[in-house]
Amino acid sequence: MIKENVLTALSALGFIPKEIEGFGYRFEYEGLTVIYTVDDEEAKCITLTAPDVFDISDDNRVAVLEAMAKLCGKMKYVQPNIMFENQVWLNYQHYLGDNEVTPELIEHMIRVLAFSTITIHNIINGSDNDD
Repeated sequence: MIKENVLTALSALGFIPKEIEGFGYRFEYEGLTVIYTVDDEEAKCITLTAPDVFDISDDNRVAVLEAMAKLCGKMKYVQPNIMFENQVWLNYQHYLGDNEVTPELIEHMIRVLAFSTITIHNIINGSDNDD
């Protein structure tokens, strides 16, 4: 039921999610790829992910790890993860509880992920204004 409601909300917002077999759905928001991973219904959660927002190399690994930690302090609900040993992915997981999935909630999650992507790039590039 949650999956159907999320897909309905995405459609209401004008997105056309494409299925990733066995994984979830992907769609684009202003040039940012976003993945909706289908959680177990009992978890009552929605997870949206921005994949591969930054590549990690041997030269930038420490700076990227520091940026990931700083992002956690700046952005609530967004968790940066290292995937495939050299890619930073951002996850936003929202616990629904007994609440309904709404287009407003999905839009908020997407916008926070997009802003977090910009923020982590600004931190890594030294153009954030919080130091």
